[in-house]
Amino acid sequence: MRNIIFPPTTGKLCAVLRAGLTAAAVPYSSGVTVQPELPTDKTARMVTVRDDSGPEDGVQSRRRYGFNVWADSSVDAENLALLCMAILRNAADGKPITFVDQLSGPYKVPTDAPYTVDGKSLTNYFFTCRVSVRGSNL
Repeated sequence: MRNIIFPPTTGKLCAVLRAGLTAAAVPYSSGVTVQPELPTDKTARMVTVRDDSGPEDGVQSRRRYGFNVWADSSVDAENLALLCMAILRNAADGKPITFVDQLSGPYKVPTDAPYTVDGKSLTNYFFTCRVSVRGSNL
C-alpha cells in the first residue's frame, strides 16, 4: 500500500467560484461572498463550500462537497445556485481537480429563522457535487 497525500480542495473550489462569478457579470453574481464558513457579517449574497468526505485510499480521491447559497430574493438564490453548478462543471484543471460530476440540486432549504441583511430575509438553496482529486506520493 502506497502512502498518498491529497491536497486540500475547499480553498481551490472557493477560488474557482469567485473567479467564475466575477466573469459571469450577471446581476445576481456580483458582491457574492464565497468561503468555507458563513461570514460573521452576512452579505446579501453568500456561498459556503463544505467538504463532506471521509478518508480515501488510492491515487484518486472522490471528494463530496455541499454548497449552501443565499440571496435576498428566491429567484436570485436559485439562479446563483445554478450558476455556481455550471461554473463547477468546468472546474477540472488536472491540478489537482481531475473532474467534477454527480451534481445534485439545487434544493430550496426551508427555515423558520432565515438570515436577514438590511431588513431582507435571505433565501437558502443547497446542492452537492463530487470532485475527483489527484493525489501524490508521500
